[in-house]
Amino acid sequence: MVKSSRRDTFEIISDLLLNMKEHKRITHLLYSSNLSYKQLVKYLKIVKQMGLAKEQKEPFHSYMITNEGQFLIQLVKKREEFN
Repeated sequence: MVKSSRRDTFEIISDLLLNMKEHKRITHLLYSSNLSYKQLVKYLKIVKQMGLAKEQKEPFHSYMITNEGQFLIQLVKKREEFN
């Protein structure tokens, strides 16, 4: 059986958070996340509501991972070690 190349929500959120380790503008997140603008806005809303990322207005409009988001990334890495 061939594994589908589609990412599930968990994988998309994990990838998005990894891209936010440094302040990233939405345009940079759009290119690095391989999502449409509509999808990116949807997932940004989810991670902000969950407290995994925060939006920053100064010195420029950007997004950054929170400590909770970094903890999730660590859990994902440990999960991948066992698979």
